[in-house]
Amino acid sequence: MIRKLAAAGLMLALSLGAQATPVYFNLSGSDSSVAVTDFDPGFICLGCGISANLNSNLGSQDAWLDVGDSFTFNFFNLNFYGIGGGSGTIEATLGFDAPSSAPDAEGSGEGGFFTLFGALTGGHLTWDSLDPFTLADGTSYSVSFEDLEGIDLFSTTVHGTITLLASGGTVNVPEPATLSLFGLGLLALGFAARRRKV
Repeated sequence: MIRKLAAAGLMLALSLGAQATPVYFNLSGSDSSVAVTDFDPGFICLGCGISANLNSNLGSQDAWLDVGDSFTFNFFNLNFYGIGGGSGTIEATLGFDAPSSAPDAEGSGEGGFFTLFGALTGGHLTWDSLDPFTLADGTSYSVSFEDLEGIDLFSTTVHGTITLLASGGTVNVPEPATLSLFGLGLLALGFAARRRKV
């Protein structure tokens, strides 16, 4: 009976110690891109326009995420010029160096703007939502690009966010209660061995 209790305590201790491992995300500046497409000048547009440029430090952005954690980063900048406004589509691709099997996240956003010499700009940008990604090891995460609305000065930064939904691996990390159960199991085994000798 004591042996059965000790074995059950040991199994419970080992099962309670399993926790999800953090996942490392490292963004790739060389595999990422952003472009303004289908630009349509508005009724008033005196040399007006918009350009998009990736964050020059995108390739050095990285984070370790536990399940439920998010990582927000500067993705690209929008720059406006001229007088007037228009509308268009922004196509963006976010590449990953890690996880190595992570596919590119490709998004499309629709927006419109009005600017006064690029110094004062108002407008909006709305992205199509991206489906979550699931890797072969079971790691699951979502990627979203920031919607914008309002007035800004000079350039505008668009942020991206990665949220870890599930981790593909587990690691044994004993918790205090787990260690107590394990100790009780060892103690019971010791008593059982001592009784056998007597």
